[in-house]
Amino acid sequence: MYNPAQEISSIDFGAIIGGSLNAVVTAQSQSANTTVDFIKNVGFNTSTTKDKDGNEIESHTPINVAFTYDKITAPAEVQKGRTASVEVEKGSSGYTDEIIEHYKLKSGDKEIPLVSVKAENGEVTEVQVGIIPDDISEDDLTSVILKFDDEKNTADNARLTLTVKEGTVQVPATVQKMNLEVPILTMMPIPFIKIEHADIDFNVKINSVTNTNSSSTTNTKTDLGVRSSFFAKTSLSASFSNQKSTNSSEEVKKDYSLNISIHAVQDDMPAGVSRILDILEESVTATPAA
Repeated sequence: MYNPAQEISSIDFGAIIGGSLNAVVTAQSQSANTTVDFIKNVGFNTSTTKDKDGNEIESHTPINVAFTYDKITAPAEVQKGRTASVEVEKGSSGYTDEIIEHYKLKSGDKEIPLVSVKAENGEVTEVQVGIIPDDISEDDLTSVILKFDDEKNTADNARLTLTVKEGTVQVPATVQKMNLEVPILTMMPIPFIKIEHADIDFNVKINSVTNTNSSSTTNTKTDLGVRSSFFAKTSLSASFSNQKSTNSSEEVKKDYSLNISIHAVQDDMPAGVSRILDILEESVTATPAA
């Protein structure tokens, strides 16, 4: 007869559960290696050098992403005070109105703030000035020079005449183009996947059915006659029948199921990686563009 208890006791539960746990540990190890490869391949350039003994040494430099943006160094404002209307006496040539910082409006050794400069075909056509400082008199404004703040420029200096008046000046914002380099590793999430919990369910279901049918039939018949006389005669008749039938059936059904439920989450960043990212963030600086 089939013995389910004996079969269950022969199952190697250690191999079943241990194999599942080993698979979980292997998956966690592969996840850690993936994180290491991601940091090395995405965040750093790798170069190989040799030391004095000829041994190869790997060095890693962060991969940076460069940006150029406009930074407002002084906001737009309306200034009240002495301003001036400007008359261009001599337009000269070689001027451009693209970058206001390239110009200096000079009255002797004193500088007058500029708001805008317009030029056509290299010749100055219009100049707007800001609020004139109090230490510049009206006599100093009768003949001023618009100069390039560039020693290599060959433009002939234009001459202007300023007429002082009281009023307001709309001073536009001062914008400086800046270059910014940011380590790419600080701009994206780093995968740190950990298995928070794993549930292992092993189910065994055994159905055993045994059927036994037995039947037996016995038939007996006897005839007997006796007559007494001088001449004796005896008659005897006997019959016997025996029938036996036995049916036996056995059915065994076995079901095995192994269910593993794994819950993975984003783990906290290790202290070493967090420190590296802090150092990379501290290296982010903005510098004026050329």
